[in-house]
Amino acid sequence: MKLDGLSNLICYYSQEYSAEQIQRELSLNFPGVPFIGCSSCQAIMTDKGVHTGPVVALMAIYDRSYSAYGTGLVELGQEDDQRAAYVAIQQALQQANRVGEVPSLILLHSTPGHEETFIDTIDATFGTHVPIIGGSAADNHIQKQWSIITQQGWSSNGIALQLFFPSKPLTSGFSAGYSPTEFEGEITQVNHRCVQSIDGEPASAIYKEWISDHSNIQFNDLHLFEHVTRFPLGRVAGYVNQQPYYKLCHPIRMLNDGSLELFATVNKGEKITLMTGSKEQLLNRASRVIQDANTQNYHESLLLGSIVIYCAGAMLRLGEDIQLVHKKLVEQMHGQPFICPFTFGEQGRFIGGENAHGNLMIASVIFYESE
Repeated sequence: MKLDGLSNLICYYSQEYSAEQIQRELSLNFPGVPFIGCSSCQAIMTDKGVHTGPVVALMAIYDRSYSAYGTGLVELGQEDDQRAAYVAIQQALQQANRVGEVPSLILLHSTPGHEETFIDTIDATFGTHVPIIGGSAADNHIQKQWSIITQQGWSSNGIALQLFFPSKPLTSGFSAGYSPTEFEGEITQVNHRCVQSIDGEPASAIYKEWISDHSNIQFNDLHLFEHVTRFPLGRVAGYVNQQPYYKLCHPIRMLNDGSLELFATVNKGEKITLMTGSKEQLLNRASRVIQDANTQNYHESLLLGSIVIYCAGAMLRLGEDIQLVHKKLVEQMHGQPFICPFTFGEQGRFIGGENAHGNLMIASVIFYESE
């Protein structure tokens, strides 16, 4: 890898590798080059294939001297979540030497649990919806063996972000690719990411009842994970031509008290809908997100490359069929390079302009040659 013109690095790796060691090696071998990365669930996808772990993948971005990139990393626990995100932004602005400016893109990688607060803080800090693309760090079996890295260090409980001030244009996309069913309720009791009741009834019982009534599938709590990628929960994120689009919540487990634990934060009084998605939808939607982002390429500029964020749950459900997703992405990218981790939460900017955190989502950003 040549160093001349190297502007930044993006790194994804499976949990078998030490985040501390990767961070140290990148710092030693690429002094002064900003980098960001996070752990991925079981595999990583690039234009060269789907690489099952143990695996490390790197994307190098080369840009002109007047471009700028900067990263920030803050450990959680020392500051509240809002303050942590604000400090990380200020670190990144200072490193990029762009204090007071608004970036073209923010790449966000945090450990799971606080993503909504981070997005709200980013929006509030810049006073506008800067496009965000991101994925929450993942491990192989939801055992908190996840981590994030930048040149500032590494963390298993923190926020990392990179600000892009590129010399070339980019576009972004964010999509759920699931359809609403006829089942909808109101969250009547909630504690952060544990929904305790829907319409006054235990949330886990309502969820199982909805799935049973919609599909005639009966399941016990031990087999929940086999069904959540088919039947996530959705909340309306916005409307286009009076048609709603949704951000998804991924149930993790049913608790003994009847609560349903999620990978996203929800609020009392929110409407929640049972969503459904076929394997065919999962196969097609990654390339469709790239296609949708590319429709914003009004000057038909040459594609240079892409970062794609793909939900780990959707990847696990597809199994070997993830190879078909890869094939479609390669076709959509016309053979240009891309990198794609499998994450435990996805962040992106919807078509209406809102930045949001969701589960079972796909986010992408495409980089172009200047017109």
